[in-house]
Amino acid sequence: MASEKQLSREEFDLLAKLLGVDGEPAYLDELYSQVRGVYISAQNIREIDVTGAEPDMAFIPPTA
Repeated sequence: MASEKQLSREEFDLLAKLLGVDGEPAYLDELYSQVRGVYISAQNIREIDVTGAEPDMAFIPPTA
């Protein structure tokens, strides 16, 4: 994961501006911290190898 690109503050600020998110600097600092946490968690989930794994909720029609 160390080699993966992290969400920079500049990227966050651009996304926030494009999405119309604004507020006090302290609010944006806290929001950036939370968004980075979600971003990192999502990256960890993407790295899970599920090759050959069938989803638990897969529909398998009966054969009869």
